Amino acid sequence: MLHPLLLGIQERERALTIRHRFAPDAEIVQSVLDARFEVGLSTTRPDDARLSVTPFLHEPLELIVPAASEVNSWSDLERLGFIDHPDGMAMAKRLLSLRFPGNPGLSHLPIRGFTNQIALILEPVARGLGFTVLPRYARQAFRNPEQILVAGNGPPVVDTLWLLHRSEWPLTVRMRKVLSNLRDSLQEPMAQ
Repeated sequence: MLHPLLLGIQERERALTIRHRFAPDAEIVQSVLDARFEVGLSTTRPDDARLSVTPFLHEPLELIVPAASEVNSWSDLERLGFIDHPDGMAMAKRLLSLRFPGNPGLSHLPIRGFTNQIALILEPVARGLGFTVLPRYARQAFRNPEQILVAGNGPPVVDTLWLLHRSEWPLTVRMRKVLSNLRDSLQEPMAQ
């Protein structure tokens, strides 16, 4: 969801260079700590005094299955199998523990695939190879929405995306401007 917004900012601000990278939370935190990136967004709130951490965005998690599937029980998930990704187990644990209380745990789900490419996670789901758990915005960016389905009407699980940067350095003017533009652009999607 953020990449097209960042490209729009770059189109308006031609002198700006965007470096956008997807990574697991631990790698994001380490990259900011190592000053490889000025800011990062993490689904877990790091507890490190070297970081300034503020809420940036709320992301509802969704259980996403192939369009022809019906998921009413844990055994339906076992039959489908899990399509994993770098934050997949953590996201699935948070969502599935509420949707299927008393379940035997993620270790009882067969893993049917893994990818670290955000744009590819829903491809095996669309082909009927398994289910996954992703933020709503990742699902909304999928190019074949008719091939997938959001399953379940259970209690919502909403992740906070935490904006982090080194606490001893103020954000650059250009980064403050980019973040302001992103927040303005995200006002409407957050209200849905």
